[in-house]
Amino acid sequence: MAKNQNLKLEVNDLKISFRTNNGRVQAVRDISFELYEGETLAIVGESGSGKSVTSRAIMGILAPNAIVESGEILYDGKDLMQISEEEFHALRGDKISMVFQDPLSSLNPIVKIGKQLA
Repeated sequence: MAKNQNLKLEVNDLKISFRTNNGRVQAVRDISFELYEGETLAIVGESGSGKSVTSRAIMGILAPNAIVESGEILYDGKDLMQISEEEFHALRGDKISMVFQDPLSSLNPIVKIGKQLA
């Protein structure tokens, strides 16, 4: 990547599990990526591969039974794993957002996608 581009999001060695009645379930194992200003990132994979869990971790909206075992999520150099819910409120929707898996519940099919994403 060109050095003049700003690194916006960095996920390093993220590991997330969930507590269940049947024990711990591994959801995300050692995922790492970088996203630079102006880039678009698509996370693809099989059902159950951890795409939504990774995205929810970035957004700070993991389920209460989630266990972040290790890793870091940096946005503009700020560790999102260490910020308060109040700080997340300032970021969500304005700086970071997520289109959930069911696009009909997240997007309006009558409005052009570009306008909704902007």
